[in-house]
Amino acid sequence: MIEFGVNAWFLIPLFIIAALLTWISYRHTEPKLRDVYQWLLPVLRGLALVLLLTLLFEPVFQQDINHTVPPLQAVLIDESQSMPRHHLPDVLPEINGGETRFFGFGGGTRPIEDLSTATDTAPRTDIATALNDLKRSLRDQNLRSVLLISDGQYNTGNNPIYVAGDYGIPIHTLAIGDTLNRPDLLIAQVATNEIGFVGQEIPVDVTLLLQGYPNETITTRLYLQDSLITSETLTISEGESNTSLSLTAHQEGLFQYTVMTSQLPEEALTENNYANFTVRILRRQQTIALIAAAPHPDVITIRNILTRDEHREVDSYVQMQSGRFYEGPLPPSLNQYDALILVGFPGREADNASIEAVAKSAESGTPILFLLTRQTDLETLRTQLGNVLPATPWDGNAIYDEATIEITPTGLRDPLLSLTNVSWERLPPLIVMTGRWSVTPDSRILGHAKFRGISTQQPLLVIRNRVSHRSAAILGSGTWRWQKLGNRPSLSPQIWTQLAENLIQWLTTPDDQRTVRVEPMQTAFDGSEPILFSGQVYDESLNPVSDAIVTIDVKASDGTTYPYTMTNLGSGRFSLRIDTLPEDAYSFTAQASRMNASLGVDTGTFTVGSINIEYLTTSSNPTLLRQIAHQSGGLFFTDSTLHTLADHLASDSSFTPIIRTQILEQDLIRTLWILAVVVLLLGLEWILRKRNGLA
Repeated sequence: MIEFGVNAWFLIPLFIIAALLTWISYRHTEPKLRDVYQWLLPVLRGLALVLLLTLLFEPVFQQDINHTVPPLQAVLIDESQSMPRHHLPDVLPEINGGETRFFGFGGGTRPIEDLSTATDTAPRTDIATALNDLKRSLRDQNLRSVLLISDGQYNTGNNPIYVAGDYGIPIHTLAIGDTLNRPDLLIAQVATNEIGFVGQEIPVDVTLLLQGYPNETITTRLYLQDSLITSETLTISEGESNTSLSLTAHQEGLFQYTVMTSQLPEEALTENNYANFTVRILRRQQTIALIAAAPHPDVITIRNILTRDEHREVDSYVQMQSGRFYEGPLPPSLNQYDALILVGFPGREADNASIEAVAKSAESGTPILFLLTRQTDLETLRTQLGNVLPATPWDGNAIYDEATIEITPTGLRDPLLSLTNVSWERLPPLIVMTGRWSVTPDSRILGHAKFRGISTQQPLLVIRNRVSHRSAAILGSGTWRWQKLGNRPSLSPQIWTQLAENLIQWLTTPDDQRTVRVEPMQTAFDGSEPILFSGQVYDESLNPVSDAIVTIDVKASDGTTYPYTMTNLGSGRFSLRIDTLPEDAYSFTAQASRMNASLGVDTGTFTVGSINIEYLTTSSNPTLLRQIAHQSGGLFFTDSTLHTLADHLASDSSFTPIIRTQILEQDLIRTLWILAVVVLLLGLEWILRKRNGLA
């Protein structure tokens, strides 16, 4: 059958025109053609023109080819660690008139050669995903039956019963393994905090499951790598029991711990007698310098608030006279502090060395919280610290009055003021300077001063977040009153405590200004999944660098280093996939470079741990397999009934071949032999014309 790209009816008049032109051209020739040449030459030209005209209409030759596709049975074999290999059948019943293909699954699905090539290494069982993957990969085949061979213990993904109900193809199931629980002791669960702090005791609660044994004396141990941290021995009875351990970390970092319990005689499994978990240890100790212009109730109040946290160290410096403080001299450098709190400082007695130490520390990035008092020297504040504060006075003249705080719309939206049970309008007034303040453009005014019920635009609570530096200012004194709240403390309990803690936390939270940022997708990988990294590279102006090269050195605890190069995704983005790494706690160093010049370095940590989720249950689950078979219209088999599978498929009306029609198309304009025929016809005509003396 021939189809044309253009309406073929136009060919008829074109053929007639071609025939007329050919007849006219050979009607009268000089010399006159004789004998066979009188009709041979016109025929050659006419055939050539017909072929050329036909090819111009884009003819396509179509041919329908039918072929028989036999029915396909897919055998889906559970390759998880809980599957007993010795229970697998040696061979499956021979299926007449059908085809059989084998697939293994655990967390994913893969084709295998036969039953003997199935493994038992997958750390997870996802039956639902395996069934969906199988149907998707064989959608173009004549899939008519699935045989699922499993112990029925799935621990990942959706419930396979729901998938079976809408599968549309019979899923036959073969139960493997023992249906009875064998004697075993296992760690069912480990519960602890994912984040802890240096010096903090972290509880570790372990749930043990004993089955098939009478009372047993068990020792549970907690390890960091090969070092024993603690242990506990107790006698437990059959069923669930709980034991409590604890750990105390002495340095910050990401650490992988192991809980191990005793091994009993004739246990079904020993792989479930240990479990790993990961804890990130942070340094919580915080050092703050509290510098005051003179003794003041606000100094005592904020110091009491700060020292309530046992992990915070506060050094107070209250100025007595020029160059002297009650607690001793101010250090020449304040860069060792996490934050500076200035209560009225600089005052009239402030010396140049102290002011310079505060200014240099702030300019190097140390965050500042400033509280105004009557002792503040406004002129010195404006000239010496004006570039590190969110607001500065216009001049050194000061008149003070009482004012309450009025939260601005910006403040209402700011998380700093997301406090519980706060009635801002009922707070006692502060002593506020009535002069004008200059607020920097990158600052946010969270509260205005309200004098005797009259709203003003004068800032009272201001914060600023500038690159590598944060600062905040409360432009009024008397915050100690907010702590007491006069006769109505229940209206806003501990308002100043909450606000001060929020301000300190916000000030000491660093901004991420790294030019090279490489991070694992998660801090702990379970050993069954690839280790994935994402990365970003920027220049000093934080513009993406598209042509950088990023290398990562992954270092194990024993010093073994694994070098990798990240894949460039464009626009300064990079990625890395590491399929497997041994179980361990790792650190990594990422180095970005461009034209052999370093762009920056980033570091981090992660852990890879083994999982024993497959060993939490030692028996099979034939009930689930029966339900899968029933929901899909299949049959449930055991070793003793598997031989009937072939007979069932032979009697199944749906397990039949199908006829598929394949349409073959050939574009004739691209067919070389047709073009060769046209050239041959025209060439032969030309040769014969010459032999007959025609031009």
